[in-house]
Amino acid sequence: MKITLSRFSVTKRHALTISRGTSAGSENLLVGVEHEGVIGIGEMAPTSGGAVAETADTAHADVLRWRDLLADVAPWEMQKIDNCLLYSGGHAAHAALDIALHDWLGRKAGMPLWRLFGLDLARIPPTSLTIGINPPEALREVVPEILARTGARALKVKLGNPAGVEADQASFAAVQEATAKFEAGRDDGAIPILWRVDANGGWTPENARAMIAWLAARGVEFVEQPLPRGREKDLPAIHKDSPLPIYADESIYLASDIPPLAGCIDGVNLKLMKCGGLREALRIIHTARAHGLKVMIGCMSETSLAITAAAHLSPLADALDLDSHLNLRDDPFTGAEYIEGRVVPTNRPGLGVQYIAGR
Repeated sequence: MKITLSRFSVTKRHALTISRGTSAGSENLLVGVEHEGVIGIGEMAPTSGGAVAETADTAHADVLRWRDLLADVAPWEMQKIDNCLLYSGGHAAHAALDIALHDWLGRKAGMPLWRLFGLDLARIPPTSLTIGINPPEALREVVPEILARTGARALKVKLGNPAGVEADQASFAAVQEATAKFEAGRDDGAIPILWRVDANGGWTPENARAMIAWLAARGVEFVEQPLPRGREKDLPAIHKDSPLPIYADESIYLASDIPPLAGCIDGVNLKLMKCGGLREALRIIHTARAHGLKVMIGCMSETSLAITAAAHLSPLADALDLDSHLNLRDDPFTGAEYIEGRVVPTNRPGLGVQYIAGR
């Protein structure tokens, strides 16, 4: 197969601030695979929060190394591809190639991936829309805009502010206040908002216990990654008697990361850029289920291309955070449709993603 690659940049509508910093946009990598006249495409978006940060530069170098190794391999020979690469390179680069290979398979078969996986689109839960760390006055302006533009059914509020738990509490209260005011002005019988919180590892064990109790009294459904990656030894004390379920994100990259943590978490947040694509995502889902854990599918700074790839697995999830494309000013692709708060893949073959001319 022939592998091609190119870079493109995207800009966020609202810069996203989390406990580790702020992102206003990203440079992503587009990977194509061509074989027997069929072309599949995949996307890499930058990652952080793990042992090694991945960028378009690192992914570009990875794919260039792989290109000659895979020249005589067909896209459907995924086990052989795994053996050729021996998981060299970064997970996000693997994700771009893996997504392109699956897109090729679906296009070749003339079927959307969700149908090849045998899934039921009626089981897709609503996606959350992410609210970044901001001062309360800024949140009172941002939240109504997001709700009006997206009709969100769930909000994931980023906490873990370096300024401390008082700043976190003020921010969360401002988001709920702005949401209540917005909802009060509607007359269409809107469905109540689901509330999630993601600390991105920004709390100490003491602050995590205090914040989880505080958030439980305010209708939050679950809390994600309360402690930094590398502090997993403190999770049992946080999880014991926690009034809210705890999901692991940065602490879980691969399926093999789940068993050691299964007794002190309630769910996992998998991301294609973290785990390396759809094949490993399925392993994560099945491993999590075998340990009695919930599954959330999240995202990094992907466009509609990689978001659509994740959406093809979304009927297998309990919760979704597939919203990065909804915060872009210049998404160069169209793919999964946004219908009443749900990200739903289409019936088009493969991913069903199309390039927008002129972007």
